[in-house]
Amino acid sequence: LRLDDRSYENFGPILSPIAATIDDLSGDWALSYADLYPSTPRTIEGQAFLATNACYALAGLVLGIRGDWFFGGLTELAGVVSFWYHYSQLEFGKDRSEVRLALLTDYFTAGAALITGGVYMVDLGISAVPFNSLIVGASSILCLSLCWVWEFGYPYLFWHSLWHILSAYTGYLIGQAHLGA
Repeated sequence: LRLDDRSYENFGPILSPIAATIDDLSGDWALSYADLYPSTPRTIEGQAFLATNACYALAGLVLGIRGDWFFGGLTELAGVVSFWYHYSQLEFGKDRSEVRLALLTDYFTAGAALITGGVYMVDLGISAVPFNSLIVGASSILCLSLCWVWEFGYPYLFWHSLWHILSAYTGYLIGQAHLGA
């Protein structure tokens, strides 16, 4: 985005200055997003991609049922907002304020879940963090990183779907370990 192409339409008086600051600090990178054309929410690949957000709902629901309603709820909320963001991304396409608003909200909700998971890991102590959660977590970060290498179409859909699946599973594993502590 060029500076004069930025739009904070629909962001409101509180989120507009936050979004502008994020754009300024990141050189307009942080609130940019992949162009997924020709995929839409109505194509098979778009629907499959959106369906991977259900992994967050499942992980959050199981954690909540087992007693961790806080982290479980944050994980579910992150999944709902991620679905909204990616649905908007698929529906509206490139450089739209509606998508940028959903992405900003996704940062807040996913960030809250990630920070909570990090606090849980610190609370557990590194020696008590399950090794498989570290492997799955590292794999999820690798997949997220590959989304930025191939930030378009089918490659993005593939790698970002794996990010959803593996990061949800990582959150579940960390939440389970914390519940057992």
